[in-house]
Amino acid sequence: MDFAFNDDQELLRSTTRAFLDEHQSLAHLRPVLEAEEPFDRDVWRRGAELGWTAMLVPPEHGGGSVTDQPLVDLAVLAEELGRVLYPGPFVPTNVVADAVARWGSDEQCAELLPGLASGELVAAWCTTADGSAEPAAIDVRAEPTGDGYRLDGVARHVHGATTADVLLVSAHAGDELVLLLVSLPADGATVRRHGGLDLTRRAGDVSFDHVTVPETALLARDERAVDALERALALGVVLQSSEAAGAADHVVRTTIQYAKDRHQFGRPIGSFQAIKHRLADLHVTVEGMLAAARYAALAYGDGLPDADEAVAVAGSFVADAFVFVAGESVQLHGGIGFTWEHDAHLFVRRAIVDRSRYGDPAWHRERLCRILERATPAAPEARVSA
Repeated sequence: MDFAFNDDQELLRSTTRAFLDEHQSLAHLRPVLEAEEPFDRDVWRRGAELGWTAMLVPPEHGGGSVTDQPLVDLAVLAEELGRVLYPGPFVPTNVVADAVARWGSDEQCAELLPGLASGELVAAWCTTADGSAEPAAIDVRAEPTGDGYRLDGVARHVHGATTADVLLVSAHAGDELVLLLVSLPADGATVRRHGGLDLTRRAGDVSFDHVTVPETALLARDERAVDALERALALGVVLQSSEAAGAADHVVRTTIQYAKDRHQFGRPIGSFQAIKHRLADLHVTVEGMLAAARYAALAYGDGLPDADEAVAVAGSFVADAFVFVAGESVQLHGGIGFTWEHDAHLFVRRAIVDRSRYGDPAWHRERLCRILERATPAAPEARVSA
């Protein structure tokens, strides 16, 4: 199977890389690492002109993709954004845009999708009380009020909450699961920004205290909400895996270059056998990450029979592999790799945080086992001869 991007997608990649190198490189990120918010809305809006938030939005609402594989197009963008540790809410905004486009009413689509596609609106997805992917951990409760819902509870570790204009909220309404769209600011809704290990982007805890929303805020309920939640999680995994694969590829390339440039005992350290072996391991790992992430985007975007399996493979492998690659890079850079001034630790921080978002690898491995178990025919009972 060919995992290479086509010519149009490669053009999208090169255009995006040139834009990021000029406006949002690691060098641009460095001065704002300790700022209250490193996200630059002007860069976001200009990036939206390149399709960052439009791929999953229908053309009639201002969207459109480069090819007939919009999720693969997004994976191209995600790899490039991962390479520079982009601080903006690329993943959650696209997840919410897709949910509105797929499940929203005509009024919801007309109200939200043009703004999301143009970059004027930023979205975040409020999932659970512990940041996990387990639906049982959803804490927000939606009490029907006759003409809408009253929300109470909290969603923690919400990526993009500190800059969001609209929230996609997962909540329980009695025994039903519901998904609601909440515009910010809203009376009773508070976002508490908190520091974290990843210095390149911010997350927040969103608290709902008697927040009232109209009936028109309802995106999906019951079985439709379950399906929408499953799709949102799959998209989150695919796009975050693509970001991680792009970041890891950049890490390995810069580490190899360092091994060529750094001399010890009159030779490049990359000529030493022990270093060669470790670099080879990193290269093989990144190739596996790219293959897993790209195939997950292809399979899920095209609705292939093994789409769920492909997403679970990406979720179970890529995040762990990113932590390994980033950690090895620090080691192979030697003393300089442990310094604040070097970028290596920023990738380690991103990798560790990514490992716990949209389901950790152990959760996805369990999910993969269940998928394979369902797909494997039961063995016939052994016959016992008398």
